[in-house]
Amino acid sequence: MRKTILSLVLLPLVATLPACFQFEIQAQAGYAQLALDGDIGYQNGAQSGDIDQDIESAFGLGDDQGSPYVRAKLDFGVPNLSVSAFTFEDEGEGTLEANFGNVPQNVPVRSQFDLSNAKAAYAFEIPIVPGIASISPGIAIDYFDLAIDVRDAFGISQENVELAGPLPLAFVRGEVDLGIVSAVVEGGYITADIDDVEGEVLDLEAQLLLHPTDLIEIFVGYRSLNLDLNGMVDGDTFDTDITLSGFMIGGGFRF
Repeated sequence: MRKTILSLVLLPLVATLPACFQFEIQAQAGYAQLALDGDIGYQNGAQSGDIDQDIESAFGLGDDQGSPYVRAKLDFGVPNLSVSAFTFEDEGEGTLEANFGNVPQNVPVRSQFDLSNAKAAYAFEIPIVPGIASISPGIAIDYFDLAIDVRDAFGISQENVELAGPLPLAFVRGEVDLGIVSAVVEGGYITADIDDVEGEVLDLEAQLLLHPTDLIEIFVGYRSLNLDLNGMVDGDTFDTDITLSGFMIGGGFRF
């Protein structure tokens, strides 16, 4: 929320804008320690009833995994644009409680879970305590590229499920800036019924930042992403209710 006016390089550009125009760039990179929790189900054809299976026991997933995390924010004074992204991979061994596509129940399996996520949010800052606290409502787009690969231990059967695409979210950000310390909390949510897929997405993120100088910042944070989706994919039934969550740490610059 502390603003600096870009000088020298962009001065000729901002000279044509209103005098109140302010601009700030924030860039971060860090490390996230994330873990999966929840259930996944996938069966051939149309099915009724519960088909989901526990992430840990059926697939051997759920241990903490390290993931890269990046974030950037462009603050134009009132409107602001932020973009963040991370990738996550997990693999393990379990025993299926029910059929998973072409892989039959009660067999040991080797599973791999891959998720890439990118979130872009456009919000408008409303001061609550000028210069200290604000709230920024807006909209966000969460893009998911999720792949689950399951194969039996005998090398006979295998199933691969992929879900990819963008989802629009209602979005809000709250910020408090006390100078050397600041805090940011963001939330995005949607419930939707699109074609043969229905469900909801809840995306939460929080950061506590330390600013040893006006340029440098260090942060610790927490990210929680819940995907509760079910429906039909290529004529087959899926039911996914998973949460990916954990802590983040890193640093960056703002100017």
